[in-house]
Amino acid sequence: MDIRNQYSSFRDQVKEFDDIYFIFLAVLLAFGTLQTTGAVLDTEKPVVTVVSPSMCPELQVGDILFVKGASYSNIHEGDIIVYNVPDRVEFTVGERRYVLEQNQSGTPSVVTSIGRFSLLGVDPARDRDNDRVRMSLNGTQLEPMFEGESYSISGRSVEITYATDLPPGDIPIVHRVVEKNPSYLETMGDANTGQLEFEKHVEPDQIHGKVFFEIPRVGLVKLWTMDLLGYAGDRPFVIDNTPSC
Repeated sequence: MDIRNQYSSFRDQVKEFDDIYFIFLAVLLAFGTLQTTGAVLDTEKPVVTVVSPSMCPELQVGDILFVKGASYSNIHEGDIIVYNVPDRVEFTVGERRYVLEQNQSGTPSVVTSIGRFSLLGVDPARDRDNDRVRMSLNGTQLEPMFEGESYSISGRSVEITYATDLPPGDIPIVHRVVEKNPSYLETMGDANTGQLEFEKHVEPDQIHGKVFFEIPRVGLVKLWTMDLLGYAGDRPFVIDNTPSC
């Protein structure tokens, strides 16, 4: 084998190694195995993947973000923060409005004119406009109800006026702070035309921290894998739901 052929063979081997290394790094970062860095960065979510185009062009779908915990006093307008949104349901019984919001203290419930409703969970729809709500009435689980629909229960009209399960799959929201108030923030995605309902009131205990570093596009490996497995409720074994800017 002459020197040219030896060099070509060596180059192919190096390229193959580079491809394997990239895939390994992508999986390592995108699937959150670096969560052990949470103690160092003072947050439960030190590494997250961008899954929507709402922050384009600043952040692209598939970017890996590193997050550092920050006190409320050190968060300012213009910062990109990472935060969770608790499951929330707003509904009416007759003409009276009720709100249930999940937190860490247990199953939220409220007493209405027809009994005690408890929120068991919210299952997000792909279009986010028809989320499915699971509730119980007086300890008996009801059939799933859907956002925007009305139901007759115990002779009264029950309407699900608003429901949200964000983020699905425990993937936090990554948006920019547009207004800071003494006890809460307001956020908005750079690419969005307006605020979503949950962005108008983000409390300090929802916030994981601020973005301080990013690795472009590596997280696409995670998104493609989730899409291929039908994680979002779409067809499995087909890449058909990965968003882009």
